[in-house]
Amino acid sequence: MTAVILLLLPWSTAWAGSKPQTDAAAESTNAIAGEEVSATEAGESESTEIEAGFLSTTLDSGLTVSIYSNPALPVVATQTWVHVGSAHEADNELGFAHLFEHLMFGATEQNDAETYTRHHNVHGGNSNAYTSFDQTVYISTISPEGHDRVLELEADRLSHLVLSADNLAREKKVVTEELRLRMENNPGARMQTAVLKAVFGDHPYSHAPGGTKATVMAADLDLVKRFYEGYYHPANMHLVIVGPVSGPETLAKVEHLYADLDKTHLEPPALTAFADHTFPERVTAKEDLPPIKITGQVYWGPRESDPDYAAWTMMTSMLTSGSVNPLQRVLVNEEKQALEAILIPGDLQAGSVLAFGSVSLALRRTPKAFRVLDHAVKGLGTRSWLSADNLESTRKRLLYDDLKAQYIASEIAENIGQSYARTGDAKRGLAGRAPMLESVTLEQVEAAWKTWILDVEPMQVMLKKGKAQAVEADAAIDGGAQ
Repeated sequence: MTAVILLLLPWSTAWAGSKPQTDAAAESTNAIAGEEVSATEAGESESTEIEAGFLSTTLDSGLTVSIYSNPALPVVATQTWVHVGSAHEADNELGFAHLFEHLMFGATEQNDAETYTRHHNVHGGNSNAYTSFDQTVYISTISPEGHDRVLELEADRLSHLVLSADNLAREKKVVTEELRLRMENNPGARMQTAVLKAVFGDHPYSHAPGGTKATVMAADLDLVKRFYEGYYHPANMHLVIVGPVSGPETLAKVEHLYADLDKTHLEPPALTAFADHTFPERVTAKEDLPPIKITGQVYWGPRESDPDYAAWTMMTSMLTSGSVNPLQRVLVNEEKQALEAILIPGDLQAGSVLAFGSVSLALRRTPKAFRVLDHAVKGLGTRSWLSADNLESTRKRLLYDDLKAQYIASEIAENIGQSYARTGDAKRGLAGRAPMLESVTLEQVEAAWKTWILDVEPMQVMLKKGKAQAVEADAAIDGGAQ
């Protein structure tokens, strides 16, 4: 039950497309093996020997390119990060980011719709894409001999994608069928959609990355072309390449392939940080539920660029990485005040989220339901999860996962892309989370618990049976820690 009841993590991570699943500061300086070089110098290199190193630069076209050369890796991971997700969509564009996740695998002026997938199949590779609130990411993993062609195909679909009434109609049918199966036919997903709308209100994160059948079917061809021509611009993109490739030579190929992308540039709307946004004090959402009542408390946390982010990350991991979360132990096992307890962290570009939830019978009065949950949450600070032993065991688990990721090209590329999207520093992603996690102390975690949980009033959320997705909001308070 915990996995489907509350709140927003499945959406904050990604809306995966229908393609096969893979394994898995805007400064334009370059760094190859730690040395500063210019993009021109890198492009003029005639060496064919692959040397380990990292290169990152922004081309004249506006495209940011990050290349991690590692001859020990057996495959090449290529990821195109389009920094436009569902949170950037206008009211008449809802679902467009997800729609383009499908459209981009269609025909171009030079290649048919199967060329991209067929090339990966021939070379034993995988291709995929996903849509999230903050970006749309296109993924390729392939053997080294197939990589040059991948770069050509990526540049081709960025410039010469065929957008016609027939193509759009076909992909709208595919997307709406996917939404019917994943959303309308999934009670948990329907509840998540209702809670998203209630919790985020007028913030851009209030609608799910998948869109809805109604908004996708209403997509107008002219609007779709404007979205593609404006947002699918190099200035809104980050191309990440990881594997046994020559950094300078690969950069020269990218510069050549992306040189003629002459488009009108649309700037994605800026997203308000959670700490600067005004959220309702309490919201009530209704869905077609069984006879239960779900009570939630939502706390708004720091962004990755904020000083408290490392301690917050460790704190939420300590809370959620055990076999039984501490809220479950208190509310269900010890006090027997709930049928189920929920503890879900979220991590988005505008900030972090931590949601605590309690599931009870529908007969429980709302004031009591909130009192019981608030008492349990506030009392968690005295529990055994907040201990030196749990800190060290959690740190070891996180560092182990981080170490494993350093041997998988696609995960290294994901870390680089995510780091640049969140902090503007692509190279930071190479080290993973180790530098951040190794120095966090128990005192810092305790301070984060006090600052972001104990010292603030959370948003109260009630989800109960009623007309689908009806939302009621009460008085407003400022979000974030003060």
